[in-house]
Amino acid sequence: MTAASAPLAGIRVVDCSAVISGPLATTILADQGAEVIKVEPLGVGDILRHVGSHRGGMSGMFHVVNRGKLSLALNLADARGRAILEKLIARADVFVQNFRPGVTTRMGIGWEAFHALNPRLVYVSISGFGAAGPYAKKRVYDNVVQAYSGLAAVQGGAGEPALLKQLACDKLTSLTAAQAICAALIGRGRDGQGRHVELAMLDAAIAFLWPDAASDVMMLGEGVTRQPPIGSNYGTLRLVDGFATATVLSDAEFQGMCRAMGLNAAASDPRFATVASRMNHFRELVALFQRDIPEAAAKLTRAEIEAKLAAHEVPVGIVRKLEELHEDPQVRANGVLFERELPGAGTIREPRPPARFDAAPHAPASPAPRLGEHSAAILGELGFAAADVSALREAGVIGVA
Repeated sequence: MTAASAPLAGIRVVDCSAVISGPLATTILADQGAEVIKVEPLGVGDILRHVGSHRGGMSGMFHVVNRGKLSLALNLADARGRAILEKLIARADVFVQNFRPGVTTRMGIGWEAFHALNPRLVYVSISGFGAAGPYAKKRVYDNVVQAYSGLAAVQGGAGEPALLKQLACDKLTSLTAAQAICAALIGRGRDGQGRHVELAMLDAAIAFLWPDAASDVMMLGEGVTRQPPIGSNYGTLRLVDGFATATVLSDAEFQGMCRAMGLNAAASDPRFATVASRMNHFRELVALFQRDIPEAAAKLTRAEIEAKLAAHEVPVGIVRKLEELHEDPQVRANGVLFERELPGAGTIREPRPPARFDAAPHAPASPAPRLGEHSAAILGELGFAAADVSALREAGVIGVA
């Protein structure tokens, strides 16, 4: 797939967001062909530049979340900086920001102002809890949303709450944002009108959890046959040389698991004969599996349990460590991970964009930009003379790498 044939070729995105919830969304758009201009404050830039393992002034996290973008370092506290942003907005298709609610309006860069400037603009506001309500002004990080959304309680099961040790809510919000942006662009293609897309991390997290994790609380009133959520008893099996996980749903899978692990009594037990009967005796089945399967699994290696269960068509997964993922044969076959040299930062391993279009391999987007790397070029495109760019730099309005 060439740049010209990419699905979002010709779409210009101005990204004033920081950290992950906004930047990862716009990186998805950049991976799919959009031109993304990342607007960052002078000096420090996006705080993510300084978070996580890094080399040569570039963190791996910042690169993966901001590859394929242009960087404009801009002082939005200065009226001249805001005027530059307005020039960009007049030519843009999408604007993304994740300031706390009310900040952009006070700065004069809110939805109303930009909609008047460019009625076709898709304006995206990402927040932790939404524009109104008792939590609207709260400072937010991923773990805070994990707590409020129910995710931490679900992870803990019947025991103490547990947090996912990753920025899950930020990332799922970014995926939701990218989809919503594309939907808004399709809508604009029909009626020519821009839209204000408002997205709260709390809302995205609850919507993400609900289809399966809330299966026992979504049906209200009497007469409901209560069953635990499918994932409530997910776990791992300790092996001779690592860990694995397996699950069964269909009748054939259940019988296959029983044959593979020597559970003859369970295979002939009428309580477990069908999917419906197993669901009605789910707790008894889980107790049986948790009692008998770990003992049998503890005598097997990763290769042995994978072969044993696969022979009976039982879904089985071997627990891979991140540092060994690139050696997994399916990961290699899919070409998920690739390596390249980043200027000044050395070799990095990262995932390719996961979606393929027309089965064509997707060339990796350019490396994440240095702070202000493209400031001069962007201002030149907006009609600023070289002398004007120099003057703005000296005045602390823009930063140039």
